[in-house]
Amino acid sequence: MVYLFLLSIPIVGLLIIRAFYRDFAGLGEWLWFQDEYDIISQGIENFGQSSYLYIQAIHVIGVVVWFAGLFYIGRLFVYHKEASRRPEQERKILEEQFTIMERRLWYAITWPGLCITMIFGTLMLLYIGLPPWIHTKLGLVVLLVGYHLYCGRLRKQLEEGTCRWNGRLLRMFNEVPALLLVAIVFIVVLKDLLSWTVLLIILALLAISILVTIRWYARYRKSVAL
Repeated sequence: MVYLFLLSIPIVGLLIIRAFYRDFAGLGEWLWFQDEYDIISQGIENFGQSSYLYIQAIHVIGVVVWFAGLFYIGRLFVYHKEASRRPEQERKILEEQFTIMERRLWYAITWPGLCITMIFGTLMLLYIGLPPWIHTKLGLVVLLVGYHLYCGRLRKQLEEGTCRWNGRLLRMFNEVPALLLVAIVFIVVLKDLLSWTVLLIILALLAISILVTIRWYARYRKSVAL
């Protein structure tokens, strides 16, 4: 994630240069490196024309990192909670290990992913404005941020041993970002062509499939334990 932040520095710098370089367009005439200056100026001009694509690319990378963190930390929550049913000595070792893994994942992957997504997503809005479909996407992003913050609360509760959720509830909770991801992708790709009826049917089928799978897995584990 540090590399992504470092990558953003020259891009933002080029955007600033792109915004002001026209004021110095005649400077090259007074410099002995006229040819080199022209090449640099042309490069800045080309970057300015494609800067939105660079911003969009980093935004997508941030989204991938953010969702990876959300999916994985939800799974760690399940394992962390289920470790409480282990024998005392094994339970302490597992809970300590999961606490460390959750903390590192939270601060090294999940939070940086959110920050990159928000920063470059905001820059994209400066280019495209607020078309009708973007309002729905932003609403879902707000829900996703709320989910993110609640994950932070659950992480603290698990670390302190005060979480009252069982493993099954945590499994269902872990699937929430999957539903939001599907909805956001359809909205971004189809935009104003999106059929809300079709999207709701897809989300309903996906939710039912998830619930059935979770229930089947619970029965399977119970039968194996017996």
